[in-house]
Amino acid sequence: MLNPINLNGQIKDGDSISFNQFKRGFNFGDGLFETIRVINGESVFLDAHFNRISSGLEVLKIKLNYSFNLNSLKRYINELLIYKNVKHGGKVKVYIFRGGLGTYKPETNQMSFIIEATDLDHNIYELNKNGYLVDIYNEYSKTVNQLSFFKTSNSLLYVLAAVSASENNLDDLFLLNEKSEIIESSNANVFLYKDEVLLTPPLNSGCIHGIMRTEVIRAARDLGINVLESNIYKEDLENSREIFLSNVICGIRWVGGYKKKRFYNSISKKIIEKLNQNLSSYQ
Repeated sequence: MLNPINLNGQIKDGDSISFNQFKRGFNFGDGLFETIRVINGESVFLDAHFNRISSGLEVLKIKLNYSFNLNSLKRYINELLIYKNVKHGGKVKVYIFRGGLGTYKPETNQMSFIIEATDLDHNIYELNKNGYLVDIYNEYSKTVNQLSFFKTSNSLLYVLAAVSASENNLDDLFLLNEKSEIIESSNANVFLYKDEVLLTPPLNSGCIHGIMRTEVIRAARDLGINVLESNIYKEDLENSREIFLSNVICGIRWVGGYKKKRFYNSISKKIIEKLNQNLSSYQ
């Protein structure tokens, strides 16, 4: 089996899966996904991921299968990690979508899921050597509603922002909401260090309720850094001493430049070290 995945609780060959089994998710973006970090062969922050899955399915009106719970998810992931021989750093993606067919009106609201796993070169979080070059994505803005907090399968805004960043030889772009507030990047939450305070957009601004966002806030406060959830605007970027991005796979990516402004990474270094200390039980 060259491409083992977990489909609805069973290990299958991913290359032999029928398209009809995930057609709704493909056609309509009718689902959500979670990306989970693996350290020392173990999935981390799984409680938080499962809570976000449960909340997201409730908003999408997809019925959570009684047999799909935190314990079973952990078991499915562990089985796949063993099957794929992921013993150190890795990444797991869980795709959950409305099963069955139908058009805009689904035949059923029952859930189906696919889990896949790959290994990573790094077993712990490592800070990027070269600072990211970033700018602001202005073509489309993000609508703020209940769906804003979750990683839904309808991710065109993030895809287009990432494509635009690549076309402009940038590492990432910041997304705006309808009020022209900076809320996140194409694949991460945003933090600014300004006037001795670490700022990050509040959840009601429309940013993803990031698992690593929560961990970074906790780590910063443990280090005695004042953290404030505050709306962020374009002018705040140039007035900041430091900017970094966070997601659960990379941990932290520090920003080296925005337009002509250049930034430091001393706070980024301290926080990523603290994150790894907090994860020492998995190493």
